[in-house]
Amino acid sequence: MTTTITTTTVTRTEGVTELDPSIEAVLIAFNEAKAAIKLLEAKKAEAEKTIREALAGNDVGRINGVERVKVQHRNLSKIDRETLKSAFPEAYEATLVESSYTVLQTK
Repeated sequence: MTTTITTTTVTRTEGVTELDPSIEAVLIAFNEAKAAIKLLEAKKAEAEKTIREALAGNDVGRINGVERVKVQHRNLSKIDRETLKSAFPEAYEATLVESSYTVLQTK
């Protein structure tokens, strides 16, 4: 069995743009939105904890006889990449897919 591996290298240069001062307000709004999301995620996690405690191990919760919450069971299957890499390095390399993306890091 012969495996051909193709690799693409992307070179990026870091350019600098002098932004219009009006973008400062957008950057502030962006940072505030990120902070709000973080707070909402914490609020959601706390609410979920309280609901799960109230369910006391049951899957369905009712209020005045009306179903208001249901625990849905799901399964997640995944491949242990490190085990695959050590046991079958050629298969690991042949199936490895990498992608590049960008994120905004604001100050």
